[in-house]
Amino acid sequence: MAPAFIETPMTDGMMEKRAEAEGGSVKDAVDGFLKEERPFLTLERRGQPEEVAPVIACLASQRASFVTGAYYRVDGGSVGSVDI
Repeated sequence: MAPAFIETPMTDGMMEKRAEAEGGSVKDAVDGFLKEERPFLTLERRGQPEEVAPVIACLASQRASFVTGAYYRVDGGSVGSVDI
């Protein structure tokens, strides 16, 4: 599974450091990071742990017993793709 920019203590710390370095607010740091580093993130926000947990629970359950070698992106569209 590949979660993207999820609101966690780790990303909070990253954004606090960015805000301090830029002399702005944490919100400004998050907005700037999303614009500069995650331009394809369709939902334009950090994900919440509650949005990742159901995927983990499903994959860890008997319901996913036939799933092997799958790659699940829980990323709000952060990976750019080409529409054909």
